[in-house]
Amino acid sequence: MSDLPPTTLLDRRLLLFTGKGGVGKTTVVAALALEAARQGRRPLIVELGHRASMEAVFDAGHIGYEPREVGRGVWAMNLDFDSALAEYFEAHIPVRRVARAITRNKTLQKFFQAAPSVSEVATLNKLSLLEAERDPKHPSRPRWDMLLVDLDATGHAIMLLNLPSVMDGLIGDGPMRRLIDGFSSLLTDPKRTVLSLVTLPRELPAQETFELWQRLDRHHDVALGLLFVNQVPQRPLSPAQAGLLDRVQLRAEQAGRAALLDDVALARRAMRYQANARAQINRMRRDIRMPMIELPSVTRRDLDLDTIATLGEHIQAVMSGEADGHRPDQSLSRGRVS
Repeated sequence: MSDLPPTTLLDRRLLLFTGKGGVGKTTVVAALALEAARQGRRPLIVELGHRASMEAVFDAGHIGYEPREVGRGVWAMNLDFDSALAEYFEAHIPVRRVARAITRNKTLQKFFQAAPSVSEVATLNKLSLLEAERDPKHPSRPRWDMLLVDLDATGHAIMLLNLPSVMDGLIGDGPMRRLIDGFSSLLTDPKRTVLSLVTLPRELPAQETFELWQRLDRHHDVALGLLFVNQVPQRPLSPAQAGLLDRVQLRAEQAGRAALLDDVALARRAMRYQANARAQINRMRRDIRMPMIELPSVTRRDLDLDTIATLGEHIQAVMSGEADGHRPDQSLSRGRVS
């Protein structure tokens, strides 16, 4: 564990989020961005690739490479590879016309897409530029109070975070060395950067999250933030109600009430599901040394912007100790990608 003083996630400049696909990273990122904006800060959500999930979350239309306000004080952009690579070349090749010719060449495009680490270098370059960007009206202040980066699935995230150590020793002096060193300094500064994990309270996601945490915990380069557990089911019945199920089932069988028997079976199924979820949460609390925040189960139909904003307020309340139950009262821990 780190000896860092306890602090909230939103005090950092670069907030990285990873987890398997389908665990709800986008919801967590959007919730935290909305909470940051509610507090009067200017957050920028950075999605990697061409997913642009925030378009649906904020109902904001097209979100491209240039940051744009998507609503409620939140800004967002899509960091796609082609645009990031073009920007990198234009910044480091003196003749812009030559740089553009390189990036527009289809043969070279295929080569860059297949070449190892090219995508990661371009991504790191853009993240570094965004973190260093200043407010045009107030040059002494950063343009973005925080970058919330919705990383791709865990494999790509680890490749990205591994890049500084992989490239060390392989490159000499020059623009790429300065880029790698600069981003490495940002990445390993626990006062500026944290990596949070997002998962679900199910056996496979919980196991995959544990294995990911083990890889991160073996070394100590990037500070670990919070472990978010999405879709935590509430207890469907109180203990007293659960104790009556056998009696209700017996009477339903005696009276031949098929509908009531179906309801009893449904209740038992919901209890098993909730018990299994609690077992996985308890397992992760035992095995993963990260502060955990549980987020309630919300159906996709009800997951509108107001609900997501409420999730953000809940996260802030838990972090600040105002909500009961699951306060992450440990200091933020540190780990490094192996």
